[in-house]
Amino acid sequence: MQAERDVPLKCLQRRNGLLKSKMTLAPTRTMLELKPTPVSSSRSVTRTLRLDEDVEAGIVEMAEREQFSFNLLANRALRKLVEWEDKAGKFGFIQVPTSLVEKVFNILTDEEARELGREAGANTIPEMVLFWFKKFNPETALKALEMIGGYGNAFRLQYTIDGETDTVVLKHDRGPRVSAFYGEMFLSLFKPMGAKVETHETDGQIVATITRPPTSLGGEHRETSLIPNFPGAKNGRGYKR
Repeated sequence: MQAERDVPLKCLQRRNGLLKSKMTLAPTRTMLELKPTPVSSSRSVTRTLRLDEDVEAGIVEMAEREQFSFNLLANRALRKLVEWEDKAGKFGFIQVPTSLVEKVFNILTDEEARELGREAGANTIPEMVLFWFKKFNPETALKALEMIGGYGNAFRLQYTIDGETDTVVLKHDRGPRVSAFYGEMFLSLFKPMGAKVETHETDGQIVATITRPPTSLGGEHRETSLIPNFPGAKNGRGYKR
């Protein structure tokens, strides 16, 4: 008799447990007080956001895995949205696997890859620079390349400044045709500004030495008033112009 009375009780307990589980699985949104981590001279503000639960869980997981703070990762994502995603779409940027990029460039001849680089350096990149920064000079051009490499995952860019000379290392690891493309891009991008450009190509990277034009009395580098457009000339590896 005792066992018969226990059955309904156990069923009731099991049903209550299922109800609690369903209530727990219901989607909720987390309130987040976002306090930006200062970046360079940026001023911090505090804003309360409501996050989807799965988004919060994903950021928490990334923060633990990468050993970064939740706040830093959230700010990084928002900065990418503002600085890159909002504008890059206007220039037709898309995400393409790196292996596919390498295969496409391997189909091209050396001269065809260089012609594409001249087009990018003479038209596409200057248009982006002017759109983003409203100025077209060596500083803004390098900043644009840094954003393309970092946000677009196109390459890894490092550069050092020694007086009026920038030494830029662009690493891509995608073969000689890609190096030919970026080599011509550097020449077509910086030479119209009056800069002296020397490049050295390997199969996986470009090293460019850019000597900037003389500064004016006001300390500003000379800017080009119009988007440059010129065909360039054929050249080989490890060349100077």
